[in-house]
Amino acid sequence: MPLMTPQNPHPGLRIVGLTGGIGSGKSTVARFLAEMLGQKTLLLDADAEVGTLLADERVSLEVANIFGERVLRPDGLLDRRIIAGLVFDDPGARVELERIIHPAVRLLLFNKLRVLEQTGLPVWAILDAPLLLESGLDQACDFLLFVEVEGAERQRRACARHGWEAEEWEARESAQIPLETKKSCADAILANTGDLEALRSALAPHLGTILSLAPRPLQERWPENGPSSQP
Repeated sequence: MPLMTPQNPHPGLRIVGLTGGIGSGKSTVARFLAEMLGQKTLLLDADAEVGTLLADERVSLEVANIFGERVLRPDGLLDRRIIAGLVFDDPGARVELERIIHPAVRLLLFNKLRVLEQTGLPVWAILDAPLLLESGLDQACDFLLFVEVEGAERQRRACARHGWEAEEWEARESAQIPLETKKSCADAILANTGDLEALRSALAPHLGTILSLAPRPLQERWPENGPSSQP
């Protein structure tokens, strides 16, 4: 572990990124892994950060300037259902939305990780991001874990959870990077084919590798949000 010197005041972080298809159980894996690693672990949910952004009036106005007032609810905030219908039917619209959302999510996550790093403790962060590779967040991770579930089961889970029709699931699935590409980028593959206890058991063998990760400074991972770019 690096020494705590004036030139290196923080020991850095160990960041685990979770990837996989829609409905593969990434959030459950993230929660289990956080429990296994203990109190010195920060669980980051990128989808929750997107929800925070979409509830921001400034972001709502920026998105409405592109897509029109039809995407706004009566209270002036964004209607996620309407936006989803637009962007999953139109790849160009999706690119426009991601141009606004991805950098903002990256900055929110960076700021949370910066606070964690400044504690000076040897800590881990778990990044649960549906678009981990698409947003470039995989480059900030030390270890990528691909959660694997058969397609029909993922569809069943996702539709039951979100109330989607099969067509909605398929539109979202086709908008993401192909699963084989995600799988090839991962450092390890976790099969999520049984019950919750089976998932815990399957996750346990990866814990040693994660515990042995060497810490790295946040600035090495996120140069665009370094000191020179902070307001």
